[in-house]
Amino acid sequence: MAEYHDRLQEVERYKAKLKENKQLVDEARRNKGLLTQALQLKDETMESLKRGELDGALVEISELEKSIPTEREAAVQEYLSSSTFHLAIKPHCAQEARFEKRKWMAVLDRYDDGSILRKYHEDIDEHHRKGETFVLAINPSSEDESDNEGSADAQTQHGEEGLGDAEDDGRTRSDTARGSASDENE
Repeated sequence: MAEYHDRLQEVERYKAKLKENKQLVDEARRNKGLLTQALQLKDETMESLKRGELDGALVEISELEKSIPTEREAAVQEYLSSSTFHLAIKPHCAQEARFEKRKWMAVLDRYDDGSILRKYHEDIDEHHRKGETFVLAINPSSEDESDNEGSADAQTQHGEEGLGDAEDDGRTRSDTARGSASDENE
């Protein structure tokens, strides 16, 4: 019987160890579940932070994009209404020439910050001293570099040479072909 009793105690010890092991396994499973939930929560938090930062950056970028055309439009309007524009361009062009806003927008966009005046200022003054009219013909279809001679052509019209016919109201053939309205005599 002692042997039976020893075996019974051994079985009881195994049962206790088995119960203890089951508790450890259950605790490990619970910890694994909690750890998985914590990792998911951490990932979700990181994603929401990234999205929040990205959303903030996108909002900031969209505000900047909205302000850029407004500032450009204001700069163009200020330039077109400035005395610099009127003093530099108007006396050198035909009095009845009408410059449309979109043409000047294209010119200003192409020649950054209105540097077209600086580029042609010497030519304009030279033609003005000679008593010639400086005509700037803009070709809006040209998308090449500003070095392209087809994008902006400077022409002169000599008033004393009498190149125009009386039937054409004093316009030369190149004026008629280009459609410019340079009437100095009127």
